[in-house]
Amino acid sequence: PSQTGKEYALGPTAEDVVTPLVQQFVKSYKDLPTSVYQIQNKFRDELRAKSGVLRGREFVMKDMYSFHASQEDFETFYQRVIPAYLRVFQRCGVEVKVTEASGGDFSKSVSHEFQLITPAGEDKILACPNCTFGQNTEIGTLQEGALCPQCGAALFFTKGVEVGNIFNLGQRFSEAFSFQINDADGTRHPVFMGCYGIGVSRLVGAIVEASHDERGMIWPRAVAPFSIQLISLKSRQAETQAQVEQATLELYTRLLQRGVEVLWDDRPDVAPGEKFADADLIGLPLRLVVSERSLQTQSIEWKERTQADSQLVNLSDIDELIHTWLK
Repeated sequence: PSQTGKEYALGPTAEDVVTPLVQQFVKSYKDLPTSVYQIQNKFRDELRAKSGVLRGREFVMKDMYSFHASQEDFETFYQRVIPAYLRVFQRCGVEVKVTEASGGDFSKSVSHEFQLITPAGEDKILACPNCTFGQNTEIGTLQEGALCPQCGAALFFTKGVEVGNIFNLGQRFSEAFSFQINDADGTRHPVFMGCYGIGVSRLVGAIVEASHDERGMIWPRAVAPFSIQLISLKSRQAETQAQVEQATLELYTRLLQRGVEVLWDDRPDVAPGEKFADADLIGLPLRLVVSERSLQTQSIEWKERTQADSQLVNLSDIDELIHTWLK
């Protein structure tokens, strides 16, 4: 109850909302298959909330629901979602295992979790070293050393963070809402449903767990909050300082005009070492440094976060280099 005396329900999931919603637009088998999705905050009464966004009571979720005239049509759609989700996670810069798991409260059939392997994970899984196959140990049909049913490699025991899952809802919710359709032969029956989710906020934490070093985060380019960390270093002489600021501003403006997301560290009273350390900690894919030393050769310092060393590149070449790097 709130201070006004009203009671509000915090949504843990959305099947009971989306089912009657879609029901308003589906009247026969000709309207199927169809699917809808949303991205929004969800809430769970998590008894063991910890590890920041990896396990919280409030989180951001992308969930999708599909509706079908037959079980066969659902299974066809389900098999299309698996490679689609794998492409999503690949573009996010992480490798996941498509892990067989229990359907839990929602389904009696086997579901599939997308598990990112990391020591920080809480799920115990058997994973294949060569392909994307995995199995959650909670369903217990395989043991460590068993041969992968997909490629024949020996499975190994590890831990993972679940960043997505898909499962068969069957007719549970369509029956509850009397969501029925007529088939081509006139037979009337409840529709078949599937559910597909990606933990958006959890994925952020999982990416950091999987992509970092002793200096800080290493953001994959596709999901980095900014593409480039731009740093201008303070000069001892006012005239030279003005040149550094002007060169940096011109570069910053050109990048923004091209639609490149740039974080400019222009703090005047922070030492170079601290700026570099902060840049590594934030972990943006590319660091560009403009300084008195670099401008002496009409250059700029270029360093990718995944590389150990930096290099000087000519200012006249920077636009073409960034264009190539962004491809």
